[in-house]
Amino acid sequence: MSLEERAKATAKNVEGKVQEAVGNVSGSNVDRQEGRVKQAEGDARNSAEDLKEKAADLAEGAGERIKAAAAKVGGKIEESIGKATDDPAKIAEGKARQVEGDARNAKEDLR
Repeated sequence: MSLEERAKATAKNVEGKVQEAVGNVSGSNVDRQEGRVKQAEGDARNSAEDLKEKAADLAEGAGERIKAAAAKVGGKIEESIGKATDDPAKIAEGKARQVEGDARNAKEDLR
């Protein structure tokens, strides 16, 4: 989130409210309309920041899901190698990596 962009959006919104109020007091339709346009611009800027934040959250979540899948697949492979070579330590390591993948997914489910 860009605090600077949020501040600009809020300032534009306030500027619009003031201009609309001036138009209401003076009877100027132009000031009223320009004030409303500025408020709409401020709202649009805030909405754009909301979308940026949501996109960043989704991208971060996708990265974590990929890491979880990699851990689970890697763990399955490691477990299979352990079974094929009759290596209990490898089997345990593989299962541990799968649990790590499950934990990453559970964390993302909570987001």
